[in-house]
Amino acid sequence: MEFISARPHSPRAPLADASWLRGRATRFESLRPAVEVKPLPNQIHDLLEDAIIHGDIQPGTRLLPDDLASEFGVSRIPVREALSSLQQAGWVEIRPRYGAYVCVHSLSELTDLFEARAALEAEITKLAAQRRTDEDLVSLRLIVQRSASAATTNDVEAAFRASVDFNVAVRLSCHNEVLANLSLGLEKRARFYFYPIVKTLAGDWSKRQAQLVEIIASGDADGAGKCGREHMQRTGEDVTRLLELEAGS
Repeated sequence: MEFISARPHSPRAPLADASWLRGRATRFESLRPAVEVKPLPNQIHDLLEDAIIHGDIQPGTRLLPDDLASEFGVSRIPVREALSSLQQAGWVEIRPRYGAYVCVHSLSELTDLFEARAALEAEITKLAAQRRTDEDLVSLRLIVQRSASAATTNDVEAAFRASVDFNVAVRLSCHNEVLANLSLGLEKRARFYFYPIVKTLAGDWSKRQAQLVEIIASGDADGAGKCGREHMQRTGEDVTRLLELEAGS
């Protein structure tokens, strides 16, 4: 398997400084109150998944159950359950006798992901042009404004959030829950690859989003499908190019 980035990282570095965990408060509730809503292993899974996607825990990093249990203030049992579910979701590789490691960026997976997303988004955007409501269009246009503002101010987190919200809004506009859920699963995995280079792509994304929204608004289903496919294909190409440059630097 080809790897885009497999730089060595200190096994304990991300956990020696708990700032990555404290930073999750911007996207999650604190862990203990959330236990009443979600099982503890699920909460740990979500927190670690978010940290991996955002690069707070780097690809190739070893995740030590004792360290994680200490950071979360829990026993090792829910941590081990969370690591097992992270392995099933493709975020972590558990190596017998060696432990759990965050998966590295794979060029082959990246290619497969964006090929699948291009095909799926073509159908979703086509349906969105046929089924969108006036409320859907209002939501989409507001998000495009946020995306453009984030690109102008170089606000990486805001640009990332706007991109995620835009995709959610397009999925809602297609009014097909099965397609929406399939798209969400693929997108979440793709975030692992494009978050590190959001700042570079944010301006281009906002322009493509604006173009797609106007085609959806016009009701041109074939045009929306074509635009949705091309947007995803170009994003995949951009992400591949930028990550290859990063790996070679």
